[in-house]
Amino acid sequence: MLPTPPPSAALALRRLTLHDLPHCLELAENRGWFPDRRLWTLLLTAGTGYGIDDPRGGLRAVCVSHRYGPEERPGLTVLSMLLVSRDHAGQGLGRRLLSEVIAQEPVDALALYASDERAPLYEDLGFRTAATGNVETLEGHFTGAGALPGVRVRRATAGDLRALLDVDREIFGLDRTPLLARLPAFADRMSLAEDAEGQVLGFAALRTEPHAALLGPLVAREPVLARALVADLVHEVRTPVRIVVENHQEELRDWLTGHGLRSVFHSRLMLRGAPALPGNRFQRYAPLSTATG
Repeated sequence: MLPTPPPSAALALRRLTLHDLPHCLELAENRGWFPDRRLWTLLLTAGTGYGIDDPRGGLRAVCVSHRYGPEERPGLTVLSMLLVSRDHAGQGLGRRLLSEVIAQEPVDALALYASDERAPLYEDLGFRTAATGNVETLEGHFTGAGALPGVRVRRATAGDLRALLDVDREIFGLDRTPLLARLPAFADRMSLAEDAEGQVLGFAALRTEPHAALLGPLVAREPVLARALVADLVHEVRTPVRIVVENHQEELRDWLTGHGLRSVFHSRLMLRGAPALPGNRFQRYAPLSTATG
């Protein structure tokens, strides 16, 4: 006879490593998520993974944090991938996990993306929907729109990384080097927009999975640059294209829906300890995913 496992409250929170990747993928599948090996690998190497073990094997719950800004004084933590196994759902484990993770973060400003279903849990823990918090996931087969005239767009190389980090820091408002420095290895292709003197004005990345081509992050000085970056990356893609668009980027959303994409999911940006995200929201078009901000 198997011993009775201890109650959830007796199980300790611990830091995760890449050795936990198979269990994270199993937990994702357990909750009906696509087991995105590349994304989980990025999250566990660029961020901090937290988990509660299941004494019978695997993980009962996980959460990942990303700290942005100087290492000694980060300005924002983005929380993601809060998952509790189906066998232990509804027992308060997610609330306990998130509470303990929040207590370990060295910054008051926290952010996460939430479904309407989960929003009440996060509100109980002090999160509030941002004033411009609605986020929409668009997906579909992109039609038409090749290169846009009058805009200089080219594929990015490893030598462009410093310039990409500089423009991202100015637009996002905080340094995201631990995440973006891994972007060339994570993405299948990256493009940048530049002016006549070669100054970088924006960039975007695309990676392909069997179910879709996932576009993000996308930052750009002007809407026409954002459209040009998307067109450059996806005009030859044969699978459905998926992109998460912030609600205030109506011009880009209308352009995307006019070229074959449609709304498939709504979520909201929620903040704790800060009234808004840093940086220029009008030049921030899409996150890498709602897992990273």
